[in-house]
Amino acid sequence: MDTISTEKFYGGKVCKRKSKSNVHWVKIHRVMPSHIMGPTQFWKEFPKQADALAAAAKRSTKTDTLCTFVYQRPSDGNRKFVVAHPEVYWWYYKAKPQERRCSYEVIPKGSPCWLYLDLEYPIKLNPLCNGSRMTKTLIDIIRTYLLNHYHLLCDRNNILILDSTSSEKFSRHVIFTMKDMAFRDNSHIGRFIKTIYNDIMLYLNSDMQSHGILKQFSKADIEEMLVETATQGKRLFIDNGVYTKNRHFRVYLSTKWGKQSYLTISSDSTYTPLNKCKEKELGIFLDSLISYFPNKMNLILLEFQNRSNITAQLYSKILAPANHEDDNQVSPYPEIDKYIRSIIDPGKIRVSKYSEKTKILRYEIYGNRFCENIGRWHKSNNIYWIVDLNKKEIYQKCHDEDCSGFSSTPKSLPEEIIFMLDTEGDTLISDVMIEENII
Repeated sequence: MDTISTEKFYGGKVCKRKSKSNVHWVKIHRVMPSHIMGPTQFWKEFPKQADALAAAAKRSTKTDTLCTFVYQRPSDGNRKFVVAHPEVYWWYYKAKPQERRCSYEVIPKGSPCWLYLDLEYPIKLNPLCNGSRMTKTLIDIIRTYLLNHYHLLCDRNNILILDSTSSEKFSRHVIFTMKDMAFRDNSHIGRFIKTIYNDIMLYLNSDMQSHGILKQFSKADIEEMLVETATQGKRLFIDNGVYTKNRHFRVYLSTKWGKQSYLTISSDSTYTPLNKCKEKELGIFLDSLISYFPNKMNLILLEFQNRSNITAQLYSKILAPANHEDDNQVSPYPEIDKYIRSIIDPGKIRVSKYSEKTKILRYEIYGNRFCENIGRWHKSNNIYWIVDLNKKEIYQKCHDEDCSGFSSTPKSLPEEIIFMLDTEGDTLISDVMIEENII
């Protein structure tokens, strides 16, 4: 069993014990007591994010869900990825001095997520803004969208509001902890929040007296959520860039490296903890984790592709493997795979190939030989589709000799896929500090 490297994580306090003959260095550290009903004591550190995520997936069981965390050393800001059960991580994390609490949860690509928000604005440029009132307005708007789209009632007591506002910046994390219900992954959340964002901006930038769901709210209250920024002019105080794959999201009581703005419960939060723990702080820590669900099988997952494609289904059904697919038929971009299947039906994907260097996806097709060059099916030769991720375009090509130089007229990928490509990207996987990617 791998155990925590206390010297690296806790700080490795040592004391010097002298004897007549030599000097002994004795470690003093805090060891978490284990008991038969407790979580696994597994703890392992990794220099690379991909290895940590793979280990967390491999070592998790039905009774013990492991998570991937990132902590930064206070001396130089360098990061280490840690795989551990959240309760084990909390045990060592809470014992660290406040100034050393600089930790993040890695939200794995494709994992179920609480609906979460990152809200911020520079105080100097917005001295009259009331962040608390703005947060309440936004929460109520999102609750109304959840009710309208999913018939889901979300009580304000189920919404955890964490605050790390400083003299320079208003900053809050808002987490919707809906029991037995989550979004399929954070790309679905991103599309959902971006739709709300666009609705609000359209409403505020038009002469419309009402705008669908937003007609229930005062236009003055909605307009109050617009803030001045240093580089982007006026915009809503919502950060839409926090829904990328393998995102790092700051955990409860943590601060950014080199700063003293700790995430604590907001004074206006009416949150009732979902995890009933003897230690209240542990319950809040567990609830604040975006992708920690110890019992996924009972989850209902909310999906949001676009306004006309809104669904919900059981996690257990999503887990069931489709018997018509194998590893060669899927790419690193499942949403694009799904789109390709929709345009080649009744054909199937025989194999997909992806080049990281050129950002090109190639889909070999069988069961559909329709070629746009000749306007009909070929008798024997198959076609293939190319997706250019750089240009966000798709076009068809053909294996027939007479069509060897042919490429169909490129067309843009659907808007929801373009949004995913614009926001997805591995973040913080090196030891270089990139401030704007850490939340």
